[in-house]
Amino acid sequence: MSNVLFYTHNKEDLKRVIRMVVEEIRKTEMISNTPISPEEDRLTQKEAAKFLGISVTTLISWKKKGLISYFQVGRPVFFSKTEFLEAARKNPGLIKPSRK
Repeated sequence: MSNVLFYTHNKEDLKRVIRMVVEEIRKTEMISNTPISPEEDRLTQKEAAKFLGISVTTLISWKKKGLISYFQVGRPVFFSKTEFLEAARKNPGLIKPSRK
């Protein structure tokens, strides 16, 4: 008996699957143990939100609830990329890859 193949996926479905695979690869690369220079470690609220794949509003909410650590130099608030990556190593689902 021969196998019957049904083609139910279109070009957009294929693109979506490829995008998902690439995002997973980026996520894996992102939480690797690559050392980060001090200049790259400090993230602004906007950069941190983009890095985590969340809105700035969500980031501020997490900060107020004590879910993520931050530091303040004068008035500006900063976040540590190293601390985010350490948390992501423990929980890979924490960081969503950013879309380009």
